[in-house]
Amino acid sequence: MPLQRSEVVDMALKLLDDIGLDALSTRRLAGELDVRPGALYWHVASKQDLLDALTEKILDGLPELPTAPGTSWRDEARGLAGGLRDALLAHRDGARLLAGAVSSGPNRLAIADRMMGALSRTGAPLDAAAYGNDTVMSYITGFVLQEQSESLDTAEVDESQREALFDAERYPYLAVWARSWTPDSRRLSFEAGLDILLEGLSVYLAREAEKAPHPRTGPGASSK
Repeated sequence: MPLQRSEVVDMALKLLDDIGLDALSTRRLAGELDVRPGALYWHVASKQDLLDALTEKILDGLPELPTAPGTSWRDEARGLAGGLRDALLAHRDGARLLAGAVSSGPNRLAIADRMMGALSRTGAPLDAAAYGNDTVMSYITGFVLQEQSESLDTAEVDESQREALFDAERYPYLAVWARSWTPDSRRLSFEAGLDILLEGLSVYLAREAEKAPHPRTGPGASSK
């Protein structure tokens, strides 16, 4: 049976989880599929095309995350942001893939469109919602990049080792913070940062809604 593009992407995702983005090569992928390297280019146009397809695979299902009727724009944005973080963390170097993606596939576009839709429900013009979407997506990607690049897994470090990370006399606040760290701290930090961002974003969106010289236009806007 002829090799399918979906098989190429699935094997590439398995390799990504096993060996990481830096070691992932088309030659290694071809070897795992038992084909000549040139045969891959019948299914992926280039290495970048493969990486973009991997990004889409990682994001698969995110645009359909359910939202209960009556959900506020903040809670919808928060739910989508948390889902994106989970999807990126589920695969090795997931955030690096998203950050380096060149083409925007259907999943990336749908996620951005949905986030813009949530933000535009504030009454802000679409350009403000687009800027807000870019800001939220940058926060998520940057946060997960940091999570996935950390060389020291704090979850496996005992309290005495955490205390040794910081000189309590020179860095008193960091020393106390290190002692209070728990395995759930990364998630709590992400959620706190997102709340801070959305709070500031609400002020920006309200201001832009007030400045808009004409009624908002776009999907869901009133025609009256």
